[in-house]
Formats: sequence, structure tokens, C-alpha cells
Amino acid sequence: MRKILFPTDFSEAANNAFLYALNLAKEMQGELYVLNTYMQPVLSANHAGQPELIPEVYENYELQQFENFKRHSTKLRELASEHGLADVGMTFLFQEGTVVSNVQRVIDKEDIKLIIMGTNRAEGIIDKLFGSNTVGVIRGVKIPVLSVPKEAKFQGIKEIAFTTLFREKDEAALHEIMEIALKFGVKVKCIHVVKDNSADVIGIAEKWRKNYREENLEFIFLDLEESVAKTLNKYLSEHRVDLLCVIRRNRNLLDSLFRSSISSSLRIHTNTATIVFNEGQFN
Repeated sequence: MRKILFPTDFSEAANNAFLYALNLAKEMQGELYVLNTYMQPVLSANHAGQPELIPEVYENYELQQFENFKRHSTKLRELASEHGLADVGMTFLFQEGTVVSNVQRVIDKEDIKLIIMGTNRAEGIIDKLFGSNTVGVIRGVKIPVLSVPKEAKFQGIKEIAFTTLFREKDEAALHEIMEIALKFGVKVKCIHVVKDNSADVIGIAEKWRKNYREENLEFIFLDLEESVAKTLNKYLSEHRVDLLCVIRRNRNLLDSLFRSSISSSLRIHTNTATIVFNEGQFN
């Protein structure tokens, strides 16, 4: 059974992603781990002139956060029932610490295979595409992270696009994408922007064609139009994509997050969920 981790702050965007995560878990016969985290406030030893009150302040704060967690967890279970998804296995977790550290802890303990997070998107521009928590998780973990924008409503997955450089390492990501595609009975469209004729690209494409049934895989080679970003922008604006799959290359700057597959200027429809694979996970 595939274990899926869903970190949440119980916001509107997160609740929308919760329904998306439940639907995906149901289709993939998976189990959902719902994680809520909190950070203890930093108080001075001379707080209010009564340092002996500090332990009590911390205790009261933690209790308030836990009551908030219980209240919202109940609402999520009710939301699942309202949408006929109460049969999906759910485990609720409440932990102190940073989102990234707690996410990594749960990954290690529960052998999580996929993370799903909700996000508000600002104009669909890649450098504003994910909130700080989501970016931190993408940078900090090696398993795939699926970002669900607030506007995206789960209506099944009918179109999957995978932007690829046709490198040997990319096949590992393709294998995971194919698992999702087979569950929904759809093709994976492997999209590559042709900047020059490369025998390596053709060779790997042929290898993939042999490794996977032809009816489950489609290759789309786009002629370069000024830039990779503009070429992909044009394709995405003209074709429906329910799930966009990209690989995060090992680079330092956020602006370079998807460079070589998608540039920092790429615009993505606000109703398109995006799954990010970390190239380092395949080392």
C-alpha cells in the first residue's frame, strides 16, 4: 500500500488539497498521513518579570495548538465523509517543530512514498508557484512532492505531461509517473524541447518505447521557439494538462529550480497540479 503524507495548516488551500489527496489515495489504494505541526514561541527568561511562569505559558500554548488540531481534524473527517471518502485510511499526526524536519521524520518512520501539499499560486509564475513551506519540503526531501493549487478540483486525471531531457536518470521518474498513469488508464506525454539533433535523445526515447507499451506512452518533440520556457508555455496554453511532472535538478537557487526542464518564467495554469521529482532521489 502506497503511503502518502499530507502536511496541512488547515487553510482553505490545504483543505482543497486534502480532498485531492484523498481521491488520489483512493485511486491508488493508498493510506493518507495527515500532519499538522506547530512551533513553540520564543520567550525571554524575564517574561512578564515572572520567569517561573514560562513553563506554564509553553504548556498552555501547546494545549491551545492541540485543541486546534483536534477541532480541525474532526472537520477533515467530516469533509471526507461528505465526499464519500471516509473509507480511505487516515492517520492524523500532531508534532512540534519545523514543517521540513517533521516531514522528514515521518518519511523515515513510515516509509512515505509521496507528499501532497496545497498552495496558493500567484499568477502561476514558477518563483511564486509554491509557498515557503512547500519550497522547503521540495528542497529538503528526496521523494516526490505534489503541489495542488487552491483552484484545482480533483476530477480524475486524464492528461499527464512529463517534461524531460531524455537523460538516463529521467527514466526512474518516468517509472513512478507510469504507476499513476496506469491507475487512471491514461498515457504519459513525454515532452521535450528540441534545441539540437541529439542521437542520445533519440536513443533513450527508443529505449523507453521498448520498455513501456506503446499505448501508454507518447513522445512530443517541440521545435525551439526563442526559449525553452516560451516553447513549453505555448504547449501548456494550448493543451489540457491535469498533472504536470517535472524534475528538480541539483541547483542552488530557487530561480533555477526547474531550469533545464522548465525555466523560472514558465507560467502554469492555476488548475494544474504539479509533481516535482528530485533528481537526487535517483542517485
